Amino acid sequence: MAQTVIDNVQTKAVGFAPILKHYFDKCRIAEIIDGNVPLDPRRKVLSHGQASVAMITGILFQVLQLYRLCKFADETTVLETIFPDIAPGEYFDDRLADTLDAIFDYGIGDLETLLTQAMIKTFQIETSLCHGDTTSASVYGKCDKNRTANSIKITFGHSKKHRDDLKQLVWSLAVSSDSAFPLFQKAYSGNTADVTTYVEQWHNLIDLLGYRDFLYVADSKVVTAKNMAHIHDNEGYFIAPVPMYESYKTAFYDALDNHNQETLLPYKEKLNRGFEIPFTVTDENKEYLSRIIILYDHGLFDMKRSTLQNRVEKTKSDFAELQSKLNKYNLKTEESIRAACESILKKRKSADFFEFRISNQPVISYKNAKRGKPSKNKENEQVAVVADHFSVELIFSQNQLDTALDKCGYYPLITNKPKEELSIHDAMMAHKNQYKIEHTNRRAKSGFSLEPIYLQTPERIEAFLLLFKTALQVIVLIERTARKNIEERNKGLDNFMPNKKDVRNPRTEYLLSEFQYLVKGHLPLPDGKTYGFVSTLNQLQQDILNLLEVPTHCYSYSYVTNTS
Repeated sequence: MAQTVIDNVQTKAVGFAPILKHYFDKCRIAEIIDGNVPLDPRRKVLSHGQASVAMITGILFQVLQLYRLCKFADETTVLETIFPDIAPGEYFDDRLADTLDAIFDYGIGDLETLLTQAMIKTFQIETSLCHGDTTSASVYGKCDKNRTANSIKITFGHSKKHRDDLKQLVWSLAVSSDSAFPLFQKAYSGNTADVTTYVEQWHNLIDLLGYRDFLYVADSKVVTAKNMAHIHDNEGYFIAPVPMYESYKTAFYDALDNHNQETLLPYKEKLNRGFEIPFTVTDENKEYLSRIIILYDHGLFDMKRSTLQNRVEKTKSDFAELQSKLNKYNLKTEESIRAACESILKKRKSADFFEFRISNQPVISYKNAKRGKPSKNKENEQVAVVADHFSVELIFSQNQLDTALDKCGYYPLITNKPKEELSIHDAMMAHKNQYKIEHTNRRAKSGFSLEPIYLQTPERIEAFLLLFKTALQVIVLIERTARKNIEERNKGLDNFMPNKKDVRNPRTEYLLSEFQYLVKGHLPLPDGKTYGFVSTLNQLQQDILNLLEVPTHCYSYSYVTNTS
């Protein structure tokens, strides 16, 4: 009996596109955008919601230039899987830019509120603690082609990346303490001072969440009298590290010197400590009662102790080197030597631990009174020459160092939330979790290339940042869903990471990479018909889909091709 050989099977990569499609649909991104952002009636194929989802997908695949999205759609099946009825050529850059313009004209903040509120409700995000921070994002080019007067200005400012040659914008982001879910973002002009952004971000969070008694966790830049008074007057709560201005510094050190009791605070299998003092903030002749919470952390103590000891050793080394240079070149006078000593103490920040004494022991030498060769019959007359010879004695105060070490490891926070509603331990944990916003900013810049931004108009940049934040939201929701279900079933993933079993904190990037080699294909049959198929899922992939709450039928041929 003759054997039938089929050698013309056609396949295309599917990857993790069905997972993205499931989450895009669950978040209702395209639906919400299309239901609110007006579409030009002449647009018959690609809606604003679909264009937005396409750009979000491009961000996740690091296709950040709009003109490259057509090629991406043509060379991969990602967008074909998400929107089967849209041809790759429809994703051209002018069409995508038109969507960015429409989003800006509708109102970025209004649209962002609708999108995020839907996600919070669907995924039950906890928002009682919100973390805020800012970062700078560099751009290439002038980016000064403004359409309106209401957009930000791309200009030079304090670059946190130390790229003073590039123009920038300031990007403010707030996340929830629950899984660092991005809540609200806003772009500011490149020369905006961080201190001016926090109150506006706080108001944006009130509009988003619908209430104002959440705890706003920020960095020390929020700690100005006006910022704290404004939040307090509007029935809000904040907590932030105390900047070491003179008034705060005095209160901090007085509290360390005079307190007699500390509360033990369990943290990471260790016992930190803490206590608090009342503190009054004054703004425009009005007093606001706050709490300064002073915490002791073992890790901070180890770091500061090492820093102090390093400064002490380097000071001793610098003075030893100076000693060998005395009475030479520019170190021949007491004034120049004193200036050099003070410069060392200032450089090493060790003036509290050292004193120095400059002593002079003149050296007397003799020389001939007259120049020239002395006479044979006459004794040569000698005159004494006195030359300064300075030395420096470095005096180290062990008591001063011990006093400084006693204060190492302590740091102050300030809050206006009452003790009954925020314990010292809860205050410590709220501040400890501030890393979540910092981690999100690092993730945005490194993993997903927030900068440099290639768009050339501020309005489109602002709209694109909304889509960028939405991409981060999808990443967090995938990660959060997997970890929540792992915790509920009390079992992690096996065969997921090399040489590791029971992985309980998988990252979205690694979860999705397990699907990168899945394909869909068409198999011609002997009777002339075509059979469509998608790669069979292995056990790990099925387990991941179960954790992500993605039905396995999302990897069926009918779902991938939108056919029945």
